[in-house]
Amino acid sequence: MRTFIHFFKSKPDVPVLILLLLMTGFTACDDDDEPEMAPKVNYTGSFVKSAETVTTSATGTTTATYDPNTMELSYTITWTGLGTNAANMHLHDDGPVIVPITGFPTATSGTVSGKATLTAQQAMDLAASKIYAQIHTATYPGGEVIARLSKSASGSNPPPGGDGDGY
Repeated sequence: MRTFIHFFKSKPDVPVLILLLLMTGFTACDDDDEPEMAPKVNYTGSFVKSAETVTTSATGTTTATYDPNTMELSYTITWTGLGTNAANMHLHDDGPVIVPITGFPTATSGTVSGKATLTAQQAMDLAASKIYAQIHTATYPGGEVIARLSKSASGSNPPPGGDGDGY
């Protein structure tokens, strides 16, 4: 024990060095400086007719992944069996168009993918299942089919007052 005490008395800077090393080690393990990354959220929706007045046998799905860290929504829309060729399509936020979709095949069947950056309000509406994809045709310019995005794949519902006159 005397040797140990004598060592520290003869070299007073050693305890300080040890203390500094310990403190450096503890602060290096602190990950509070790293921002927490929120996990991506997957959404799906199945196409149904846009309104009671629509007669269609069209089917399809919309799948999407939302990244809350970048607020980016990546989506893929697949459809088949439209009465006439797709003429227009959008993502709606319980009514208003929020994302015009371009580059889709003007056909009765097809697939299109894209990305969009959502606002904070749109992200909240997505989480509340208020966002839906809509495909318009010449026969149904107000919209032939819609697919409401939901965290579960439990189907889709038309927007409130679903009269098919969306856009």
